Amino acid sequence: MTRAEIRARILHGLNESATAPVFFSTTEIDGVIDEAAEVLAEEVSAIPRSVMLPLQDGGMFYSLRAVAPDVMAITRVWDETQQRRLDQTTMDQLDAQHQTWPIVTGEPRQWFPVSWDLFGVWPGLATGGSLLRVDYLAWPRALLHDDDSPEFLDADHEALVVYGQYDGAMKRWDALTGLTAWNLFLTGWAGARDRHGMDRLRAKLWQVPTAEGGGYRVAI
Repeated sequence: MTRAEIRARILHGLNESATAPVFFSTTEIDGVIDEAAEVLAEEVSAIPRSVMLPLQDGGMFYSLRAVAPDVMAITRVWDETQQRRLDQTTMDQLDAQHQTWPIVTGEPRQWFPVSWDLFGVWPGLATGGSLLRVDYLAWPRALLHDDDSPEFLDADHEALVVYGQYDGAMKRWDALTGLTAWNLFLTGWAGARDRHGMDRLRAKLWQVPTAEGGGYRVAI
């Protein structure tokens, strides 16, 4: 569905005119559609993207803020030069296993999250030149015009409609309609999680255990 179609469906469910709504403005409904898209993207991990990032001489920490401002969470780091995946670890695990890890250099074998858009690689590369592919989950882009469509599967668009109906009903203190719409949103949310389940399996984070010899485990 386009933004105009989603907006019309929302207003119809609220018994409002699609062309001349009384209780809501068109701009307000458009904002709710964008909000619904963000909620859905965050909860079902629906929008995976990738970005290429060159390693710098002596660099250990890398930010995606300039190259991927829509990043929600980093999910995987792949060394394009060595054609291998970097295992995920944490700074706490590095502290426990390597007391001098911040000054160790070599071919990166692991990566660790620092924040939603900042990560580090270990060991730090003494000489740059390698290229990383960083996979991440993204926030959806805002819809810019009425012919624009959300970045979700068509089957997920209904969840945006009922979220808008829930939001509108609660703003006018219509608790019964709001509760009905919210339950429908939860149903659509669950369906979206199932539809995107395979993408989430591909994006799961592999972690190094703290116990030596414990193998690898998948972070749920």
